[in-house]
Amino acid sequence: SVSCEYSPGDVVWAKMEGYPWWPCLIYNHPTENTIIRGKGKATRVHVQFFDDNPTRGWVSIKYLKPYKGSSDAEALKGGMFYSSKPEIKRAMVLADDAMSKDVTKRLELAVCREPSDTEEEEEEEEEEEEMEQVSESASVNSDNCNSEEDVKRNKRVMSRESAVKSKRRRMLDSDSDHDGSDVEFKPDVKEAASSEEASSGVDENESSGMETDTESIGESPVRVPSKRKRRERSKSAKRSSLENEHSEVPKRAAALSSEAKSKLTSFVAPESFESQANACNGGGSGFGTWEHEKLDWLQEGKKKDAQKRWQNDPAYDPCTLYVPEDYLNKCTPGMRRWWQLKSQNFDAVICYKVGKFYELYHMDAVIGVNELGLIFMKGTWAHSGFPEIAFGRFSDVLVQKGYKVARVEQTETPEMMEMRCKSMAHPTKFDRVVRREVCRIITKGTQTYSILDCDPSESHNKYLLSVKEKEDSTGQCVYGVCFVDTSVGKFHVGQFSDDRHCSRFRTLVAHYTPAQVLYEKGNMSANTQKILKGSLISCIQEALISGSQFWNASKTLKVLLEEGYFKEKQDSENGCSLPSVIKALTSESDSLGLTPSDDGELALSALGGCVFYLKKCLIDQELLSLASFEAYVPVDADTAKIVRSSSSFARTHQRMVLDGVTLMNLEVLQNGTNGTTEGTLLERIDSCCTPFGKRLLKQWLCAPLCNPKSINDRLDAVEDLLAVPGKMSEVSEHLKKLPDLERLLSKIHSIGSPLKSQTHPDSRAIFYEEIKYSKKKIADFLSTLEGFKVMNEIIDVMEEVASNFKSEVLKQLVTRKAKNPDGRFPDLSAELKRWDTAFDHNQARKTGVITPKAGFDPDYDKALQDIKAVEEDLHKYLDKQRKLLGFKSVLYWGTGKNRYQMEIPESVISRNLPEEYELKSTKKGYKRYWTKEIEKMLAAMVNAEERRDAALKDCMRRLFYNFDKNGKDWQAAVDCVAVLDVLMSLANYSQNGDGPLCRPVILLPVDGAPPFLELKNSRHPCITKTFFGDDFIPNDILIGSKDEESGSNASCVLVTGPNMGGKSTLMRQAGLLAIMAQLGCYVPAEACRLTPIDRVFTRLGASDRIMSGESTFFVELSETASILQHATEHSLVLVDELGRGTATFDGTAIASAVVKELAERIRCRTLFSTHYHSLVEDYAHSPAVRLGHMACMVENESEDPSQETITFLYKFIAGACPKSYGFNAARLANIPEEVIRQGHRKAREFEKITISLRVFR
Repeated sequence: SVSCEYSPGDVVWAKMEGYPWWPCLIYNHPTENTIIRGKGKATRVHVQFFDDNPTRGWVSIKYLKPYKGSSDAEALKGGMFYSSKPEIKRAMVLADDAMSKDVTKRLELAVCREPSDTEEEEEEEEEEEEMEQVSESASVNSDNCNSEEDVKRNKRVMSRESAVKSKRRRMLDSDSDHDGSDVEFKPDVKEAASSEEASSGVDENESSGMETDTESIGESPVRVPSKRKRRERSKSAKRSSLENEHSEVPKRAAALSSEAKSKLTSFVAPESFESQANACNGGGSGFGTWEHEKLDWLQEGKKKDAQKRWQNDPAYDPCTLYVPEDYLNKCTPGMRRWWQLKSQNFDAVICYKVGKFYELYHMDAVIGVNELGLIFMKGTWAHSGFPEIAFGRFSDVLVQKGYKVARVEQTETPEMMEMRCKSMAHPTKFDRVVRREVCRIITKGTQTYSILDCDPSESHNKYLLSVKEKEDSTGQCVYGVCFVDTSVGKFHVGQFSDDRHCSRFRTLVAHYTPAQVLYEKGNMSANTQKILKGSLISCIQEALISGSQFWNASKTLKVLLEEGYFKEKQDSENGCSLPSVIKALTSESDSLGLTPSDDGELALSALGGCVFYLKKCLIDQELLSLASFEAYVPVDADTAKIVRSSSSFARTHQRMVLDGVTLMNLEVLQNGTNGTTEGTLLERIDSCCTPFGKRLLKQWLCAPLCNPKSINDRLDAVEDLLAVPGKMSEVSEHLKKLPDLERLLSKIHSIGSPLKSQTHPDSRAIFYEEIKYSKKKIADFLSTLEGFKVMNEIIDVMEEVASNFKSEVLKQLVTRKAKNPDGRFPDLSAELKRWDTAFDHNQARKTGVITPKAGFDPDYDKALQDIKAVEEDLHKYLDKQRKLLGFKSVLYWGTGKNRYQMEIPESVISRNLPEEYELKSTKKGYKRYWTKEIEKMLAAMVNAEERRDAALKDCMRRLFYNFDKNGKDWQAAVDCVAVLDVLMSLANYSQNGDGPLCRPVILLPVDGAPPFLELKNSRHPCITKTFFGDDFIPNDILIGSKDEESGSNASCVLVTGPNMGGKSTLMRQAGLLAIMAQLGCYVPAEACRLTPIDRVFTRLGASDRIMSGESTFFVELSETASILQHATEHSLVLVDELGRGTATFDGTAIASAVVKELAERIRCRTLFSTHYHSLVEDYAHSPAVRLGHMACMVENESEDPSQETITFLYKFIAGACPKSYGFNAARLANIPEEVIRQGHRKAREFEKITISLRVFR
């Protein structure tokens, strides 16, 4: 028997030709009593497909993957095994059910046990061998072809031959039988489509676009894998066999033409990749290597970049590759072009358009097969592909996995190529191939979700961050940053100095988490590298070469001006065509804006790196022409400038600073366990209905307000909304209908951009699904219009009650500018009405063509007017000629350029005809004449018709451009509704939180009085149950205000208590409630009063950063250093068990010094938890420090710890806790009793020594 990694009863994913991946059960063949056939790489395994009517078959071991349940990432959207088919979903339910049983129970599910018909298979194999010979001879011929056209012709012959053969042969379910239960295979057109979908990854709703027409076969890159053993083709729900030729095949079967069949078989899996390679290499034993793996100049260590630099050269560019000229000259013209593009984009997977398909060659094909589940086509070189319509889905899977994808399109038709070759003196064979260009490179940080791409799967921003740094004269690090979310097109540019811990940079990457980072080669400091390595593990980092790729500031300014990105949105006020944010970074003395200022040099260089990269990805024009720039100022920059005074909160737009460490420790945006939003504050309060609302809430949460007036205004808004519950539910129904208008506006801008339409290679590309894309553009545009209509309705609903609102912000949002100058919402009604009447929406949706109505497109109207005028002139002229000839039935005749010939009966001609009459054609009994006059009018007519057609062709782009001109208003409307959505989300939480919620009271600090925080009966917003499943126990937290029990108003509280007693939860709770209060949200407490907090610092939990090479204790001290450096008296500091990562004495000493600094010098609000009881004793009588502990109840306190039972009360009360009860935690963690007793004996010895030392003191 042959060994095999699988055994009977295993549940696996299996891939059969023509089908998606399917959950299966491995079990012994009913008669052979084994699960495997064949040896080595050709091994096949016997499986039963999970289904309501189970079927079975032999599947190549190469196409088996372990099944890990329906919730596994690969089975979800974007994963390798994902399918939207209901049959697969049903099969996954059955497979999950089987997984929950043990192996013997599973094997009882194997019910398909009829004997198989081996003679049938043998007969089929013989035919297969014949076919293989045919196709091999065809592939040999194709190697000698000179042009792509010949190759295609050959392929067509092969396709037809194989299709005819497959008609003659009987299709067998891998091993099934012909008993009465089997259902006949009925290949009607619908199934043909679904079968193609299954093999090429097309969604159901897309497959309709893939008509099987002969023309497409000619263009398509169909390689028919001829070695097709045990083919399996039937309805995906019922895999059954076709009876022999004489069986009753339904009449519909005839509808499947041989072309259609050959097309359907284009993506069928050969029996195994290796056997395919072996067949090509003469069928020798062992795995045959692909052609690209044998190329010497592709071997590791022998590669050079396009400039012929070796891999060990410091200037080596890994994005390019040197391909030897003599190799290129041996290639076919199409393949030569592929290698030329690959040499420029060596780090990208190239989707190379051939006809209707995107093809992947060589190393890219291997990626396609491994990552996308595609199938290798026949040949000695690796090669796979998929249809044009599936590009969005497949490219997205690759991009999410971290690959770069380059989309290469044909930018001329074969006819255009012929014309080009005719105009050349000596065209070579390399000229006789359609021109192809890279039209787009997509990476994780540059997704724009265009018409060809798939729709975004999540609403949050994905930023592309470009960063440059240097040390200034004082040794401080200065950063220049530029980051952009390419799906929205808003650029943030800024420059700032940072401390030794890079606090501001850490905060930036926490608030605007980048999906991809660009930096200048050799520029990044070790510190920055550590941050990117430690906190952004899934983020892609790319080094750009200094100068040529990562531009300096002056080159950036020069390119921005030369490329004319901002011509459309030119700012007439400052006279310079740079947006004001960039203008502010240039030197004031240079009116042209070509000289960077000293404090803008790094920011402009970072922008340069970003622009270079967007240019390389071919999206620079569409994004920069939006001219949407914002200056990035670090959140704490305001606080650093202002001299501390309590009234500064009232005057400024200052925000609370939450750095990366705090966001992580308090689990504000993502949890510490698996990095998702589960159990976070964001998840708890986010009930936004729109994607742009969700994005805004995240920004608000990262930077809560500090000004009590603004906070109270938000709280008023929440109260106002809660007062009109009927309106709220009506508005939220409307909000749910809104698409992602922010991204759609960016899309419409991109399609309408005149800059892009003139020079972008996509404007030349030939798409086979052009009408489908046009329809999608129109559908997007119409859903945008619908969205803005819904927004108008929302404002109508809210305007009725707006006059009663206390909140200024809310009033402004829902009041139209036209009605009240304070209103923020633009008046869209007139504009929306104009668009309603601009063209026939339904017709456009159906046809994919926009025909504008009169008065909308002046060019189109003028052309129609001219056509009408010429027609009238021609009719007047005809009347004139009729009178002249005295014959009334003279008519015009002709089509195209031969129109308007006057048809005159010969009987009339005997009279004298005017001299200008010129004979054009004759018909029995008639002669047809032209005159110079008619010729002139016809030329005018043709000219007007050409103008009309050109206007129509460009109409959609101009229409979108026209819509985009009003972009400021559309964007303002989106911004207003985003804020309304977030306020409603806060109101929803404030209404539906667990238990009582209160409105926080934010007071301005009175000079001389200490800042304070008072929380009565407060609860953790994200935890509703304790560790043991009881209801959460509320607590009072008082810092800086008089405590009734102790009478102290100390700003620092030392928290003690047993392990697992709830200290860390209490501290997190204090931090989260402070954030919620300043966000403008109700708080889960009975009362909440505080003075504004300018920054929350945390030092919680023990974690080492292995990636950055930092120990636990080092991380603790770094975070503490940052606190001591930046904390002000208005900060809130949460420190949990500082010093535990080192020796007890060192730890206690450091903790003691830090408490002294925080309590006596900085005097900020602090919660400091500790297990160092000597530290507690030191500060027991200090007026600046108050003691509090988490209470617990001890029963049977005795010498033997195993007899003690401790009940956590989770109540925070005054005073210190006598012990930490560590042995109780040990017992809860199931440490053996003997070990606990031994530990307890040791503890008593330590205690005795300590007490005796004290006595001697």
